[in-house]
Amino acid sequence: MAQARKNILIFCPAFFGYQNRIAQAFKDEGYSVDLYDERPNNSFVCKTLLRLNFKPYKAVVQKYIKKVIEQNKNKQYDYVLVVKSEAFGEKEIELLRNAYTNAEFILYLWDSVVNIPDGEKKIAYYDRALTFDPNDAEKYNIPFLPIPYGKEYSEAKQNDTFKYDVAFIGTAHSVRPRIVKSIKQQCEEMGRKCFTYFYSPHILVYLLNKFTNRDYKYISLREINFKGLTANEVCEIYNSSKCVLDIEHPKQKGTTTRPVELLPMKKKIITTNKHVKDFDFYSENNFLIIDRDNPQISEEFFESHYIEASKEVVEKYSPKTFVEKCLGE
Repeated sequence: MAQARKNILIFCPAFFGYQNRIAQAFKDEGYSVDLYDERPNNSFVCKTLLRLNFKPYKAVVQKYIKKVIEQNKNKQYDYVLVVKSEAFGEKEIELLRNAYTNAEFILYLWDSVVNIPDGEKKIAYYDRALTFDPNDAEKYNIPFLPIPYGKEYSEAKQNDTFKYDVAFIGTAHSVRPRIVKSIKQQCEEMGRKCFTYFYSPHILVYLLNKFTNRDYKYISLREINFKGLTANEVCEIYNSSKCVLDIEHPKQKGTTTRPVELLPMKKKIITTNKHVKDFDFYSENNFLIIDRDNPQISEEFFESHYIEASKEVVEKYSPKTFVEKCLGE
């Protein structure tokens, strides 16, 4: 007898299409998926109040959850997956547990615990928790699970010629403006092309950084984008680039998503993150680790060829493996 199709309810922040990547991974494995943003809305006010852990705003979050439950009142879920859990605390999870009594509740942390309000407490609210951060995995004794590469990355046709030598796409936070500008200048001095896309969620965030972040003197308002690129747009730019620049947040201890998601695209990576050495796909030929205080690149790195990881290694970071590990299969 064929196994009955299982249902999963996913709450995930909207961010550069990662929420769709995770939902698609489950769909491809035969699950019936209902995807919702973890936040009631994506306004600047909502995001700010959640990050500040403003308790009175919890009533808005709970009203949002009740609305989702009402929309799905005739459904029963086998799994409820919450990604990051910035908005959801104990009471919010209790609302969902009362509605879906047979569901297994799973927390997937795609950010370091230190960056999530009451992050350490929230792990206990779920039946299972997993993290993309290897340091948090060890510290909190939970499984390590990187964000998988997307279908669009694995199916992208490999380019033989490149429009850009280096591409950077990311939020304009912390030291990124200074490092990206330094790498861009070095590329131009070598006669190489560099693509940059700085994202900020709101002009007020940009202005706040202008007054509080000394590294923001390297970036102007005209260089900031307040609209994120789609997953396909990001994929197209990366596919047109020989190397990708990767700069993790100073508070982040593990690696970022870039090394994993670019595996099937066979991209060389310039990174400030020394933790890439801990991965089984690491190769000195493919990764150039730079000092965030004095970032330097070399012609040799651009000239050397990419060394492919084995199919077995690439499969470890696939959407299929992500689903299996997420559900404990």
